[in-house]
Amino acid sequence: MTDPDIAFASATEQLSLLEKGKVSSVELLDLFLDRIERHNPTYNLVIAFDVDRARREAEQADRRRANGEALGPLGGLPITIKESFEAVGMPASCGFKALRDHRPDRDADAVSRLREAGAIIFGKTNLPQGASDWQSFNPNYGLSRNPWNPERSVGGSSGGSAGSLASGFTSFELGSDIGGSIRIPAHFCGVFGHKSSYGLVSTRGHIPPPPGMLYQSELGVAGPLARSASDLALVLPNLARPEKAASLVPPRRDRLDQFRVGVWMGEGAYLLDRAVGDILERYVGDLRKAGATIEEVTLPVDPEESSETYLHSLFAIVGAAAPGEADEFERFVAEDETGIAKKLARYMRTSLPEWFGLEEKRQHLFRGWARYFEDYDVLLCPPVPIVAFPHMADGDGVHSEQLERRIMVNGKKEPYLDFTWQGLATVANLPATVMPTGRLADGLPVGIQIIGPYLEDLTTIRFAELAEQALGGFVPPPALAP
Repeated sequence: MTDPDIAFASATEQLSLLEKGKVSSVELLDLFLDRIERHNPTYNLVIAFDVDRARREAEQADRRRANGEALGPLGGLPITIKESFEAVGMPASCGFKALRDHRPDRDADAVSRLREAGAIIFGKTNLPQGASDWQSFNPNYGLSRNPWNPERSVGGSSGGSAGSLASGFTSFELGSDIGGSIRIPAHFCGVFGHKSSYGLVSTRGHIPPPPGMLYQSELGVAGPLARSASDLALVLPNLARPEKAASLVPPRRDRLDQFRVGVWMGEGAYLLDRAVGDILERYVGDLRKAGATIEEVTLPVDPEESSETYLHSLFAIVGAAAPGEADEFERFVAEDETGIAKKLARYMRTSLPEWFGLEEKRQHLFRGWARYFEDYDVLLCPPVPIVAFPHMADGDGVHSEQLERRIMVNGKKEPYLDFTWQGLATVANLPATVMPTGRLADGLPVGIQIIGPYLEDLTTIRFAELAEQALGGFVPPPALAP
């Protein structure tokens, strides 16, 4: 294999090369660092390094492997992680100017889990300020560019993570997701991303909340990104909380033709650009030809109620953490023809009784989905309405500045802050895997979202793995391809 072939191989394949002595951990680390040195100036994806420690750990992994010592399941794989996770030896600012010099003295729990499993963390990847945008730019590190087209967004908030994977800069990645922050970048950059079941992976040491806080925000999760579904299956059990890993349910099915699959392409507020929709319809058709049993379904919950409950819950969390944001939103109310500024400003001032009401609604949504998964194993749907959009990197990227932005869906300008698809799984605490279809619209990757039952993360990942085997998956961006 050539160096580019190795760089773009799956983490599972790279681990096999390490175990067979075809490549060493030090060589793999140097390969990634060389690619970053050559290509990162164009794309600005990796923004911090801890090379000295990584090299020591890689040398140690190589010595132990040569001596026949057992290594962890991720032993010797060099990786980057999203900058918002605290890792000793590197900054963790989440793009905030006020946290530019924050260097933690303790790893985030998820980072500790990866280190314990043998992964070697050598760098950090870019994100939006506050991890709260579908682009990745901030005052500390600037703008990240999509390796498929530098004029397009990598997505957010785990945009640098997905872009780094697509560029062959890392074996796999660690991201976080509350508003599609793993799934949207995976879709935009043509890689695999998994939003885990709520609570499965610890988020202690992730920013936000501020450094030192111990609680796990409602809706927010952490999860892996990779170039193959098999990598997600490899990493997730080693990323999960030790007490939760045993709760992971084995995949429901082992063959594509055994899966009971529903597909829903949206209605009402769930917009879908025709170019993306046509590709997904053809992809679903090809899955049927490959043996999958797929039925068009109606959702087991009211889609409009689900969307509003999600938006209300999300912006109640935003408003609690940043009370001044509601005032900023209200400045736009008079000139906002969409009405979203007024609605979200109200949501950010949610009272405690209202919050309890939202919790009740979310419980009903959770139970509605549980009934669906008695008859079906997964749901296929779009990740978002469009492919990666042109940069709109104005200001610091805070929510109030996003109110004036518009995305183009079917030739019509739609509110930037009114994405809905990512909320289906999030509001009900469900796992969701986004995988690349291997097909392009406007020269950009198109992904599909696979939603599954609570704590049955390995079922959505297994379906993605079988779909990948049948129809293909990750394809390197042409400008960076071997």
